Amino acid sequence: MSDPTFSRSSINQYIVFNQNYNVLPVKIRLKGASDPGVINLNPGQQIVVGIQYNGNLAKFYYNNAVVQMIDLNNGASSDDLNAPNCDNNSYNTLRYNEGSPQGGLDVVNFDSCTYKARFDDQDGIAGGHRAAFVQTIEGSAIKVAVRLAEA
Repeated sequence: MSDPTFSRSSINQYIVFNQNYNVLPVKIRLKGASDPGVINLNPGQQIVVGIQYNGNLAKFYYNNAVVQMIDLNNGASSDDLNAPNCDNNSYNTLRYNEGSPQGGLDVVNFDSCTYKARFDDQDGIAGGHRAAFVQTIEGSAIKVAVRLAEA
């Protein structure tokens, strides 16, 4: 089954939504600006980052600064969403790194305008249970719902 597609011109936000997972200690890493404090993302809460394009190249923004990473475990290695076209990810993709030696998984590709409808974190986020990430288009956003994976 092929990945679902989106229209670049209609997507200007990326939303991380904690559907029913443990509290996620989120750090948003910014380029050239101070990182905001840890955001404890409780079930039912979400964080919204903006997406701006320069031609086809996407960049994520939070508080008017370029986002390098959305770190889901307060700075520990792994469990990171590496923003497109940044220091940790030179590709035009949003890449999830669960910490496996293979590197990251491209979960949104802004070149082909495709996204993974679902991807999993087998060892859990921030020491929690196995997690499932379900991405959908919601209005002008790509929304990822983080939830407990079924056993």
